[in-house]
Amino acid sequence: MSSSIMQRTNITDSAIPDSVTPHPAVNWVWLAPFLLALAWFWANISAVKWLLSSFVEIPTLYKIVIGFLIVALVVRSIGNSVSAALEEDRPPGFSPNFVLRRYPLLLMLGAGICSIALQYIIDIKQVTVLLFILGTYGLCGLFVEQNFWQKNLPVAGLLACILPFNSQFNSGLGLPARVLTAQVVEQLLSMLHVGAISSYDIIVLENGIAHVDVPCSGIKTLLVGTLFLLAATWLEGRKLSLRWLAVGAANLLMLVSANVARVAVLVLVSEVFNQPNIAEIIHVPLGIVGLVCASFVTWLMLQGVPKFQPEKTSGISAKANSEILHNHPLAKPGIIAAVTVLAVIAQLSHVETSKMAIAPLRLPEYIKSESIPLNASEQKFFGNYPDTQTQKIRFVTGNLRGSMLTVASTSWQTYHAPELCFVASGIPVNRIEKKQLTPSVTARWLSLNNNQLSAVYWLQSAQLTTDNFLSRIGSDLTHKNHKWVLVSILFDSSLQAENHEVKEFAGNVYASVKQSLQGEMNENKTGI
Repeated sequence: MSSSIMQRTNITDSAIPDSVTPHPAVNWVWLAPFLLALAWFWANISAVKWLLSSFVEIPTLYKIVIGFLIVALVVRSIGNSVSAALEEDRPPGFSPNFVLRRYPLLLMLGAGICSIALQYIIDIKQVTVLLFILGTYGLCGLFVEQNFWQKNLPVAGLLACILPFNSQFNSGLGLPARVLTAQVVEQLLSMLHVGAISSYDIIVLENGIAHVDVPCSGIKTLLVGTLFLLAATWLEGRKLSLRWLAVGAANLLMLVSANVARVAVLVLVSEVFNQPNIAEIIHVPLGIVGLVCASFVTWLMLQGVPKFQPEKTSGISAKANSEILHNHPLAKPGIIAAVTVLAVIAQLSHVETSKMAIAPLRLPEYIKSESIPLNASEQKFFGNYPDTQTQKIRFVTGNLRGSMLTVASTSWQTYHAPELCFVASGIPVNRIEKKQLTPSVTARWLSLNNNQLSAVYWLQSAQLTTDNFLSRIGSDLTHKNHKWVLVSILFDSSLQAENHEVKEFAGNVYASVKQSLQGEMNENKTGI
């Protein structure tokens, strides 16, 4: 009897601390994921703000697709949780305890690091938001079952593509895509012995000018083709692997090639064969045919990718080798600290900088000049970029008369081709040539208005001068030349680039711009 009493006493006594001691652990179980999520969203607060502000612009069709994907994820998550609970003979539910799994953790931290790096190098909001969505799905992978996370990774890719690229195709990646397309088409036409030169996103031929507009950038084609690949992968249950990545790379290559071929055909039909009406008719069908053909070939290649095979698991913490650092008590606090450091670095990258200003241009005294206001279209365009500094003057020197516009900025997105300004103002562009005006100035020389006017422009930094907009965009990747000035000069008469007065004037303008940029740099050094 006494032993029985002792047993009961021991059971009762041991039960008392069990009901008291778990409180600190329970608090940590809930506090740890809260701190991790808070640090992650803080690190990506700019992407969250951009996403929320652009959500109102999402078309209804995109909202329906997004809603369907989210509902599908929730339903499949609940179904997966219930089936796992039945296998383990336990009630279904959500566990706030997170597991440090290798692939979700790599996706989250990799997306965070890449996002911060891209913001320092070249800030394209759509790419930042795409990385944020993928990283957030990586964060979710620390809380849900491994099979569910791996199988539905293509859905995260669908959301990551739809949300950032639902609108604003003309910004971000659209501009570099159009410029690159124009240059590739120029090379293709040259191989066909068709004289052409590209500038910005236009192609000038002997018979006219072709504009690579927003629909021809290929961004929508890439988006739809990528969505098709991700949707097919998800619906067919294909496994994401190196073979799948090879299919994805081939898909992108086919989509880009199809778009370039379409633009080349349209330019040939419209400008070379002088059939603009036919080009207008086949514009959309060519794009659809290219997309359908590329998608069909991609689907055939996708059949060679093995299907996803679920691993046998037993709950969220199953398969010990899928968890990393599980024997280290400081692993989870260390991950939270690492994400917090990323958040601090991200906030430092968004510190407001003072408005860029360069010293006023000081042309030689013998060049008579006076300031003139920007026209309405120029004011509207540059008004969208308050950190851009513009200056427009009328000048007279010797036999040269005309106007000059300089645009100083630290962002490649604030520039657009002077040719487009001339065309929009009713001044046709007849010819574009690359000219070496001085040993330091490589520029684009334009013949306008049936060869009655001439113009020239170049892009200049403190160390480099170029006539190529891609070189200007590429400078942001290296950060070697951060401040640039676009110099655009319109002469009141037709001139030759070899004219002595033209060369001398271009040299004086180049020296004035260089002096202004170096003066601004010296002021910054003195201030430091």
